[in-house]
Amino acid sequence: MAREKGVWLLTAVWLSAIGAGLWFWERYDTTPGAAGAPAAPKNTPPHRWLLTVFVHPHCPCSRATLAELTQVTGAAPDLAVQMLFVVPYGVDSGWARGELWDQAARVPGARVALDLDGVQARLFGAETSGHATLTAPNGAVVFSGGLTPSRGRAGEGLARRAVLSWVRGGTGASTAPVFGCELLTPGA
Repeated sequence: MAREKGVWLLTAVWLSAIGAGLWFWERYDTTPGAAGAPAAPKNTPPHRWLLTVFVHPHCPCSRATLAELTQVTGAAPDLAVQMLFVVPYGVDSGWARGELWDQAARVPGARVALDLDGVQARLFGAETSGHATLTAPNGAVVFSGGLTPSRGRAGEGLARRAVLSWVRGGTGASTAPVFGCELLTPGA
């Protein structure tokens, strides 16, 4: 009888530990990263919408951002897209080129470049990988935030609807939470 109670107690503790682990994992997945206030970029293409996306080259969450970006560019083929891979101070620029860079280069119509020392990221208020800023043809920043609905998960959400609404002549949300790794740290 005491042995049975011990097995039940051990099972209850084990299930509680699994439940707590799942709760912490989900909480991590749905907790957004930091985002600063964006400034208007200086190089906006005239009469064209520009979506600028900041990526940490080693952030696993950014795969979902790139998948979501592919969906956005498929639905808005005239949208100009620039993806800036942030290279923190003191890190060799070759550090940014890898699997995510290759995936980014396959996004239709996107220009992929380096943001050495995070100069552009700071200008746009981007602190978290996956931060996207939509700039109107007149240079006004109309959206600043993340493209994914949670950490490492692609899928239609507030950001996709907002970006597409703006580009199609309507209005949409001006911000959304950003889910990803810190941009200006070498390790993800």
